[in-house]
Amino acid sequence: MASAAWAVLQVLLLLPTHSWSPVGAGNPPDCDAPLASALPRSSFSSSSELSSSHGPGFSRLNRRDGAGGWTPLVSNKYQWLQIDLGERMEVTAVATQGGYGSSDWVTSYLLMFSDGGRNWKQYRREESIWGFPGNTNADSVVHYRLQPPFEARFLRFLPLAWNPRGRIGMRIEVYGCAYKSEVVCFDGQSALLYKLDKKPLKPVRDVISLKFKAIQSNGILLHREGQHGNHITLELIKGKLVFFLNSGNAKLPTTIAPVTLTLGSLLDDQQWHSVLIELLDTQVNFTVDKHTHHFQAKGESSYLDLNFEISFGGVPTPGRARAFTRKSFHGCLENLYYNGVDVTELAKKHKPQILMMGNVSFSCPQPQTVPVTFLSSRSYLALPANSGEDKVSVTFQFRTWNRAGHLLFGELQRGSGSFVLFLKDGKLKLSLFQPGQSPRNVTAGAGLNDGQWHSVSLSAKWSHMNVVVDDDTAVQPLVAALIDSGDTYYFGALYEQSCEAHKHRGNPSGLYYIDADGSGPLGPFLVYCNMTDAAWTVVRHGGPDAVTVRGAPSGHPRSAVSFAYAAGAGQLRAAVSLAERCEQRLALRCGTARRPDSRDGTPLSWWVGRTNETHTYWGGSLPDAQKCTCGLEGNCIDSQYYCNCDAGRNEW
Repeated sequence: MASAAWAVLQVLLLLPTHSWSPVGAGNPPDCDAPLASALPRSSFSSSSELSSSHGPGFSRLNRRDGAGGWTPLVSNKYQWLQIDLGERMEVTAVATQGGYGSSDWVTSYLLMFSDGGRNWKQYRREESIWGFPGNTNADSVVHYRLQPPFEARFLRFLPLAWNPRGRIGMRIEVYGCAYKSEVVCFDGQSALLYKLDKKPLKPVRDVISLKFKAIQSNGILLHREGQHGNHITLELIKGKLVFFLNSGNAKLPTTIAPVTLTLGSLLDDQQWHSVLIELLDTQVNFTVDKHTHHFQAKGESSYLDLNFEISFGGVPTPGRARAFTRKSFHGCLENLYYNGVDVTELAKKHKPQILMMGNVSFSCPQPQTVPVTFLSSRSYLALPANSGEDKVSVTFQFRTWNRAGHLLFGELQRGSGSFVLFLKDGKLKLSLFQPGQSPRNVTAGAGLNDGQWHSVSLSAKWSHMNVVVDDDTAVQPLVAALIDSGDTYYFGALYEQSCEAHKHRGNPSGLYYIDADGSGPLGPFLVYCNMTDAAWTVVRHGGPDAVTVRGAPSGHPRSAVSFAYAAGAGQLRAAVSLAERCEQRLALRCGTARRPDSRDGTPLSWWVGRTNETHTYWGGSLPDAQKCTCGLEGNCIDSQYYCNCDAGRNEW
């Protein structure tokens, strides 16, 4: 008789990792100078202050004047302390203290930075999302080395937690050095053409390094081509950076496609991003913001066939001074080097190797419009409406990788109802609620979770409400009533990145959607957050916990069962990468039969992991142990066997 077994698959558990490390003694001495201590008080600002003696000007490290540190009027998570360094500096470390001789100190905080004080970016080390550990008393100093460092003029410290028996209290220092910045700006209709030295017939190595800040999501950053269709191109396409390498070698088989490497997403965020391209014969190293792709191109190197010029910002049309064959770059390049040559400096000095086309400038303007980023499902932006007007009119742009999430909520005056604008399955939906009526919904647009900017216009007047997404219009009739705009519009509310983020905000255990890669291309998925001493992220599979798997006689097809998680493979990998610890348990129960192994000892039951590797051990055992848990612990029901299932007992 064929044997029967129970396969029990329990949940996947993820525990967040904390990887901050204190400053060590081996720090480079050339970029470790204190930057804040010599600044005037006017360089410090804050969200609020408890009193004039608790102001931000008293927040320098080890100072005892005033009340001995900065303390806000109210201690909550909406407070911040800001430093203006006067110019962009390279920042390599930070240090914090509490308020001098007090019970006021911060135990955890976030660090933000900005070029102009308007468009802020959170500092994240290796994509971690939690804050820096802070202080445990008022006067000891906690230093942290920033790996990697960053360049900025403005810094903000945002307290997340503080001494429960006191208030928020901070004294701070920032360490670093002066930052050399050579900037060239393109307006989308301009370019630089750099004529190379013709002496070396074949360079041993080509190295191109730069930083870029994009205003638009598409455009050529650099291009170099040859006589036979061979070229190298770096292009921003829908916010992603794509490197094209086409050898143009006629000796290669036609089945060998040109090399195309893509890195990054949402890179048109008006923040600086670093790029490094290294070419050595057929070897390619392509790095964007510390993420590197190594590639070995097929065929022979074709450097001999490349022209002795390279263009930056666009691809000029031969013979036409201001014509470009493809979409040109709109934004700024910083510290542009080609094989160690400072291309921007050559252009500023009008050297003969450089040809400037169009409106090329050497300063990077601050953005006129600044996007608002919602970092959590509890984040929102409340803006005043024109209360009492007999119409509703809202226009905005948004972009996201999330398939679902609220965008806008508003109430109408005089109790005439409310409306919600939200994403569902990548489509924009408008739900209208009016007294005595069933909710009514209209849908506009599709595939709106592609990471690109989409325009939305919502208007209501008289008896209709219109919503327009890009070029798609939807109309919703209203109950005949006077439309009066409410007092406030509420924008935002999407998803946290982890259960750790939910725990930071004081959320209890429960089911939550998380978005493990933030603004990346992966969508949110449902998990159970178990808030114990740590935040465990529990990912459940879609089937029952126990599934019957029946054996089969020799020569017959074997029985199999699959467990599918609520999250996809990419989502699971993103969640695991954020975790300190990962657990998964697969257990096998058997009844009325011995454990089904072949006579030569080859196991007839196994399970397959996420990379298609086969495993023959079960929950609690170890790989290659050839024993079950009871065999390892020495407590099997029959001491002759190393597995309970081998005893052949008529019981489970």
